[in-house]
Amino acid sequence: MFLLKEYGPLLNTSVPNFHLPDHRKVGYSLEDLMGSAGLVLGFINDIWQPASVRRILWLQNHVNRFSMMGTPVALLVRDQSHTLYGFQMSSPMPVPFPVLADSDGCAHTKYNMDHQPGLLLIDRHFVLRQKWLMNDERVWPKMQDLVHAAQALQVFA
Repeated sequence: MFLLKEYGPLLNTSVPNFHLPDHRKVGYSLEDLMGSAGLVLGFINDIWQPASVRRILWLQNHVNRFSMMGTPVALLVRDQSHTLYGFQMSSPMPVPFPVLADSDGCAHTKYNMDHQPGLLLIDRHFVLRQKWLMNDERVWPKMQDLVHAAQALQVFA
């Protein structure tokens, strides 16, 4: 018998709430971030790692598409608020979605996202519908996969 460990939270289960600050120390909960159809929730570690910067730039380029589908984007980062502030101030383009400081890693641990960056697609009832765990060579999943999954959330809305 083989036992496989599933990384990230389990699909089709309720996700835990959190309350985390952004770079201005304004707090957000999962409910605050939720759109009419759901939420695309990203997890990364150090915001200044090259792979993390690429992921943020990618999300900046595509955030409007998800927002128009009722699934806004938010990103949880294992950094302090002042580190996120430094990133925000040095970014050539404003980051148009919440980037939240999970400085103690508590939310990453609650979501079982300690070891890999990834994106979670959560429906408006706080149920995880899809997840993508990424290695450093990949920025995020293929856009068509994300869009297809976000469109499917309309069924649960």
